[in-house]
Amino acid sequence: MRQVAAVADMKARAERYMELIEDKLGMGDVGSIKAVVTHLTSEEVPAVISRRVCMHLSSNMRKMLGGETFEEVAEFALTAMRESSTTFDDSDHTIRRELFEHYKSEHDFGSAARALSGIQMENLATGSDAERSNAIADHYVTVAETYLIEDETVDAENFVNKATTHMGDVTDTHIQLRYKVTHSKVLDANRKFLDAAWNYYQLSQTPATLIKADDLLVLLGKATTCAILGKAGPQRDRILLSIVKDERLPSLEQVDGYATHGQVLTKMYMQQILRKTELRAFEESLMDHQKALTADGLTILQRAVIEHNVAAAAQVYENIRFEELGALLEIDGNRAERMAAKMVSEGRLNGYIDQVDSVLHFQDDKTVLANWDERITELCNTVNKTCEKITEAVPQLGDGEAAAAAAAE
Repeated sequence: MRQVAAVADMKARAERYMELIEDKLGMGDVGSIKAVVTHLTSEEVPAVISRRVCMHLSSNMRKMLGGETFEEVAEFALTAMRESSTTFDDSDHTIRRELFEHYKSEHDFGSAARALSGIQMENLATGSDAERSNAIADHYVTVAETYLIEDETVDAENFVNKATTHMGDVTDTHIQLRYKVTHSKVLDANRKFLDAAWNYYQLSQTPATLIKADDLLVLLGKATTCAILGKAGPQRDRILLSIVKDERLPSLEQVDGYATHGQVLTKMYMQQILRKTELRAFEESLMDHQKALTADGLTILQRAVIEHNVAAAAQVYENIRFEELGALLEIDGNRAERMAAKMVSEGRLNGYIDQVDSVLHFQDDKTVLANWDERITELCNTVNKTCEKITEAVPQLGDGEAAAAAAAE
């Protein structure tokens, strides 16, 4: 290296360094390669040379070194570049991309995601605002997708959130769809089932020109799964209504893993009691995180079904003793009381509890729903009338006057 350092001409010196790098890579001499990297990232080598040579090293190390040797040298080079007073963004980017591909080929997706996540894409992306947003969002979504393969949901959510800040300027439809799918999976993994269900359902309505029809059915199946696992209440009722009205729902019977989903969801929508025997096939289709135990010792599915059955009982009974409710739900009376009390306190069940007599009294919510429908109808009528007035006013007014009229309305 002393001989190389003595060469005065910058171009010739850089070429000598690159020859030295290729020689050491060809021999697989890890110690010598590390020594060269340490020298190149020191203040002894001008930045114009070190950047060029390190980029040459970054572009060749994977194809010239074996698996574990490449990992060792790549990780050493990243650390040396990071600690150097000279910036090596392009070389760092290249090495991390190569590490990402290497770890993926080894099915080590956690390491692959961590390697890729270190790229400072905001500093590297160029072009128009849309081009930069496309590149940055694509990077963050790729990292999140890779973390999800290893079920590292916390890190996946972090990178989905980073992508979210750029999605408003993203113009690439493929990136938009990947982001929505990944976001839905993160919501699902974090047990935000109703939000995930709605996202999956909206994705399932994507035009078939963008997503294959079979994949759209799978997305509908995922929406159905999450809707069934979600907490009983008005939000789930709205989602169940949207899915049960979908004409594709019967087709789920032909999709592997979703044969009974349509039947279970329809019974939930119809507020009918669900029995354990009806849920065996559905339960077998669940992913590991969907089978987890909740704080009260029940599985997510058990809890969702019990809450549903409590709400379904309200369609049949005006009141019921907790001992009888427990028998109906196939749990003990005390647990039935606790679950009913939680649903009432959260506004997901209209009723009240007589603790003296251990009786749950259900209250009719038809009046509440009717009032809600009336307010929605009134709002829609007001919007329609406003639009009609604006339409009538626009031909007779200039642009400024039309805008003023619209604002006044």
